[in-house]
Amino acid sequence: MAKLVLTPTDTFFFKNHHVTQAGETTVMESMFPPRPNTIYGALRAAYIYAHSSFEAFESGEDECVRKWMGTPDERGDFRLHYCALADGETMFLPLPLDYQVVEEGESLTAYPLQLVQDRKPSSSPNIWRLASSRREKTKSAQHRYVSAEEWKRALLAGQPIHSLRSLSTFVVQEEKVGIQLDIVKRTARESFLYRVAKQRFLGEASLVAYIGDGPDFSHVKWARIGGENRPWSIHQESGEFRLWNSDEKKRIEQDIQRTRLAKIVFLSPAIFSNGSRPGSMDGNRWTWPNGATVTWIAAAIGRPELYGGWDIVRHRPKPRKWMVPAGSVIYVKIERDNDLPLVLSALDGIHLTDEGAEEGFGLAIITSANESEEEL
Repeated sequence: MAKLVLTPTDTFFFKNHHVTQAGETTVMESMFPPRPNTIYGALRAAYIYAHSSFEAFESGEDECVRKWMGTPDERGDFRLHYCALADGETMFLPLPLDYQVVEEGESLTAYPLQLVQDRKPSSSPNIWRLASSRREKTKSAQHRYVSAEEWKRALLAGQPIHSLRSLSTFVVQEEKVGIQLDIVKRTARESFLYRVAKQRFLGEASLVAYIGDGPDFSHVKWARIGGENRPWSIHQESGEFRLWNSDEKKRIEQDIQRTRLAKIVFLSPAIFSNGSRPGSMDGNRWTWPNGATVTWIAAAIGRPELYGGWDIVRHRPKPRKWMVPAGSVIYVKIERDNDLPLVLSALDGIHLTDEGAEEGFGLAIITSANESEEEL
């Protein structure tokens, strides 16, 4: 696995799934962070351009390019594991959505929800709940970020998180106004004014992409990423994405073996064919790509979002699909002994998505979970 540090040379913007057309009332909304497939596609194109040509890629003549990047009709061996947000050398992870964000004076604090069994009459047959006894004014838990070290400490100990960062501490928006040009006459077109919110990183913020074993990006210095194909520099470093150290993994394994409960935290969006539920579910039984079958007992999932894109091979929009946002959390119970080692083998990360795993969708980290004994 290798680490690629991606840094823009100027402002940038990432389009959402909406179609945009210049016009006198057009406002193009910028989104951040980008979808994993945006980074995957940009790195794929950058590698092809640096090592060969797009004509050779289309024909499949270059064996090295074909091995890693495939052809227009098939995927190669290139895999994007995860694209993280960083500030200097510190990586930041999305706040898990099973945390309740409350206002405390001038600051925000995130408190973990408690996993409880509630046998009171309910429209849901499931007795498991995520609950809280706090009554303070709450804020949305989405689009909050936590440094990786504090993220780990809080989840392992079930503690509150005090150092929350919003996206506005990483990027600043700059409103731009433009006029569409007539590509034939090279003159401005009347009534085709538009506005777009472009973004710029603050301080030492950057995107960090972790890719699977190979290909070598040491000779790929630039990529065109996002709207207008703006240039970003690529710096390859040695490193792998691994959150838990050996002692932490041992502790998590012991807890899961004792309770048979586990918590799945999605660090990147996941594409689920059934909206907020994966297609591999049968009732409340969920089968993973590695063969593990677990029982879904509770979840804190953000509102599913649509994502799309442009199919450069077929010259048409890609079908829009549902995805659950990063930070979504699912609690599961391991019922069978033979599923336990399969779950434990995925502690450092597994892509739980119905499609797009090679593009970085659905990266999930596994940690332990405990049933609360408090009365809520």
